Formats: sequence, structure tokens, C-alpha cells
Amino acid sequence: MSANIRETRIAVSAQKQTALQTPLTAAECVSFSKLNAAMSVVDMATENDAAEIGKGNEFAANNYKSHWNVTGAFEKYISSQFLAWVVAFGFGKTTKTTPASGAYTYTCVPQDPVTDTINMQAFTCVEAIRQGGSAVVDRALVGCVISDFTISLMSGPGRANAKVSANFIGCGKVVSPSTITVPASLTEAFLNAASAAITINGVDYVSNANFVMLEQTWNNTVREGAGFYPGSGLDQGAAIRGRLEFGDRVPGFKFQARFKNGSTELALLYAQTEGTAAWSLTGALITGSTYHGCSCTWQRMRFATAVVNDADGIVTVEVTVTPMWHTSNGLVTFAVTTTLNNILA
Repeated sequence: MSANIRETRIAVSAQKQTALQTPLTAAECVSFSKLNAAMSVVDMATENDAAEIGKGNEFAANNYKSHWNVTGAFEKYISSQFLAWVVAFGFGKTTKTTPASGAYTYTCVPQDPVTDTINMQAFTCVEAIRQGGSAVVDRALVGCVISDFTISLMSGPGRANAKVSANFIGCGKVVSPSTITVPASLTEAFLNAASAAITINGVDYVSNANFVMLEQTWNNTVREGAGFYPGSGLDQGAAIRGRLEFGDRVPGFKFQARFKNGSTELALLYAQTEGTAAWSLTGALITGSTYHGCSCTWQRMRFATAVVNDADGIVTVEVTVTPMWHTSNGLVTFAVTTTLNNILA
């Protein structure tokens, strides 16, 4: 019987794997929903001998197993649980504190290649359709890492004004059947852009009611080819990666605001004024005075471009920011308070 893509169930390990090719168990997994329908790409690449000399012609005589490629993506409305998971695995380093019973704050920063190595933090991803005796799909993608993620705050009502998307790459090891039963979906606490506080280069964009949108990105520039090396491993006769490392990581930050008399974006660009960029979201109460929420601070930045344009007939300015390294505070600090425990443990 044909299956509907909406029957897909998804789980990821909240905790990191102990080794790239070692899957976690159902006890470490949590289940999220997502917006994008596409399943992960699990592809065994092959190669042929068409270009080889000695066969008497230019055509292939044989086809050979080469290697596994595993990639996938999540697109979601921002919830505190998923945002904490994405940023923790995307940046690679987090410190957990407990501000109240049942509440956990994850303060995430990019991992230091000197003290933390360039090896990325790996998770297990499970995809299943009709899991059980008549499963259509039931597979665990082992050794996955966040290659890049994007956070977008936009104008408009509803959950769609705050989104996060993330892409991941796997080492190539796939366990099917997964042996991991997808747990019940988490009850997520969604964060809305209407709750935002935003201050960039000394300007409070919430108090002046001028803000339109914000987008920040993080790309780990994963060294995909370096994962295949002598001894990296095989799965069903095709090579899999034995390491997944980040390369030259690339941060990105841009925003759009209404432009009017007294707006300072162009002057700040021309003067190359240095400051910080900070934004936060606040969600539902967890307990006492502790709320679901997040805060992000880029510790040092200048404007790279500022272009006057329009949005729905309103004059706006589109600003691209250059994040820069702060000798004491680093590049960026991202804190998320949520109810999901043991992320990256």
C-alpha cells in the first residue's frame, strides 16, 4: 500500500554520539515536527570504468560501489527546544545551567579548534514511515553534523514570523531497520518575533518601531572530502566517512529597517562605527519567573553595506553586518532557555 509523506516520523539524539560511527539509542532521542516535506538523501554513489584503457572501446564494462552520501534538512518555526538543539550542535560548544526546576539554559559559543579540536559534534537522526512490521522506511542516519543553519525573524502574524532552518551531513553509516522506536513528539514552546528585543550598533529598533526583518546565518564549511581516508570505513562495500570536521566557519548577519529622517544606518556605515548586535525572544512561562526564550549577542561588529530600498512601498534600508572577533568575549554568544535536558551531553 502506498504511503503518504505526511506519515513520516522524525527523531534526533539530543545527546552527542561518543564516536562518529557509533549510534545512540532510543533513550537519547527526541521527536520534532518540521515544515519541509523532503526526506533525507541517502545515496550510495557508484563509478564505472568507461574512461579506462584496454577494454577496446569507450563504454563501461563494469560499475563499482564508491561511497555513501547522506544529507538532510530541517525547516521549522522556532521553538526553544529545537533552537537550543540546533545552536548547540551547530556551534559545537555549550554550557548548561539550571535557572529553575525543569528549566535549562544553554549558553552556546563556537567551539575552539585549539582546545575543542575541529571534530564536529555528531548526532543520530531517525526517519520512519509506518515503523514496525510493515515499515515503508525505518532508518537511523548515524554520525550526522550540522553543516549550516539560518535564523529568520520577519514581519507578519503567526509562527511563520520566526523560523530556523538547518542542513546536516552524515558520515554515511545507515542502520536499517533503525532499532530505535521514534518517541512521542515533543510539546514545543514556540517563540514569536513579536516578542523580540533588538538593539544593533546602539539603536533600539523595537522602541522606534522601525524594524522589518533580521536574518543570521552560520556555516561550518564542513570538510566533506577529508572524511574519506585509508581506514575510514565501509558500509555494504561502499566507503563512509571516519571524520567530519569544520573548515573556515562563516557567520552572517543582515537586517532591514524603515528609513526616515534621523535614521543613522548610512552615517554608521560611513564612519565605520563599531558596536554590538543583540536580539532576544521571550516565550511562555516555564516556572516562577523563568521563561522559554533566547538571546544572541554578536560581540563586535561594523556595517559592511547599507542600501536604501523599499518594502511594500515603504522606504527601507538593508544593512549587511560584518561580525568581528572580540579579544575578550569571542565572536558570538547564544543563550537559549528551554525544558529539554541534556542537549549535547
